[in-house]
Amino acid sequence: MATKSYVNGGNMHLAPANGLVSSNGIMGSIASTILQWQERVSMRYQLADLDKQYLTDMGLSASEVKAETGKTFWQS
Repeated sequence: MATKSYVNGGNMHLAPANGLVSSNGIMGSIASTILQWQERVSMRYQLADLDKQYLTDMGLSASEVKAETGKTFWQS
């Protein structure tokens, strides 16, 4: 599984490298699903790392962030 890493606020996260997995066949479907799950986890980590000012700028409340970051990786 291809990933690329980035550093956000001193924390290293892995994000899927888009376009590197074929969508043909069952293996492509499985790989695509796993990459989607990994992306959700990564995005939720990033959201949890944002400070209150950024959340306010985006129009998000602390309860909305808590609800989103509390989801498991397979929940959209």
